[in-house]
Amino acid sequence: MHKNIYFFCFFLLLFSCKKDDEPVDISSQVEVLKIIQAEKNIQNLNSVAFCVVKDDEILWANAIGYANRGKKITATPETRYIVASISKTITAVAAMQLYEKGLLDLDADVNIYLPFTVKNPTYPNQKITPRMLLCHSGSISDDWNRELNLNCFGFDYPQPLGDFLNDFFTEGRQYYSTRNYYDYSPGEKANYSNVGFSLIGYLVERVSGQDFDAYCKANIFIPLGMTKSEWYLKNTPQDELAIPYSPLLTGVSQSPHFTSPYLPAANLRTTVTDLSKFLRAIIMNGSFNGYQMLKPETIQQMKTAVNYLQTGRFKMNYGLGMYYREIGKLNLLGHDGAMQGVASNMMFDPNTHVGAIVITNTTGINNTDLIVNSLIQYGNTK
Repeated sequence: MHKNIYFFCFFLLLFSCKKDDEPVDISSQVEVLKIIQAEKNIQNLNSVAFCVVKDDEILWANAIGYANRGKKITATPETRYIVASISKTITAVAAMQLYEKGLLDLDADVNIYLPFTVKNPTYPNQKITPRMLLCHSGSISDDWNRELNLNCFGFDYPQPLGDFLNDFFTEGRQYYSTRNYYDYSPGEKANYSNVGFSLIGYLVERVSGQDFDAYCKANIFIPLGMTKSEWYLKNTPQDELAIPYSPLLTGVSQSPHFTSPYLPAANLRTTVTDLSKFLRAIIMNGSFNGYQMLKPETIQQMKTAVNYLQTGRFKMNYGLGMYYREIGKLNLLGHDGAMQGVASNMMFDPNTHVGAIVITNTTGINNTDLIVNSLIQYGNTK
């Protein structure tokens, strides 16, 4: 790992500190593509799909490498990838749509919407609210649950979302543990929680009266023209999917395409161009393709930072479903994702309205910051 970080820093130095007579022309696609190719080589990535947007337009979309190494299928901007935690931004928007309609109170106890009880046993009198879940301060931990390794290969996780969450939160059921909660009060501090965000997805189901997948299609995907975005593996043409490559997935007898019980937090499969429609709606104050996905004031509420969250080497200033993070000299807003065989990044500059999406299908150091930084700098020249 340290060796990989060393090479990443070396190439960052290489491309940012060339000789005075050999400046990097960041406005040139050819030059930016050299940076992306170098990162692909350093990190031994099978493919990199990416796009740059500004306001409501795509400035550039491309891909390099193999979506399927065995069959020598090259990646394109229309290749579908699992995007891991970028999924949370979609889920957050779905919840905020219901908030706009007055159907979801962000500061109410989540239990008024649920058929089971969610209470931190150490603080049973403290309510957990949708707002807390959206910014990871609900004191819900999935650390122990992650050890169970509930991924399914080649098919969708079979348990309905509500049944899984009932098993997780209800004492005496199969996935319950006191370790499912942190030892601090809800709202006191932030810790990243996939289960907490999955609960947001279930609240969408409970409040809207629709299956989470059906709700997102009717209120986000179809109106925005996102025709290649799916929550379920069964609905995704597998010949359009990039294979996720990871040492931990090598040798599995089943399909390498895996699913998890955290569907609203991690399971979205999409393309960089399809996802860019959602990103452009966020950038354009909730409006894209003639559809007002959210009101500008609701987007602003999501963009307002409420707490700090430390994940690995990154310090993030979290809003509702999105966070600010410094990449190079840029303070960007968005979300990234990482799972076995995938790393993804969707960030934008709130000041210039330039955004970038980068997705790879390889596990490793998978730091796409240099690529994101280069793409946004490219967009800022246009």
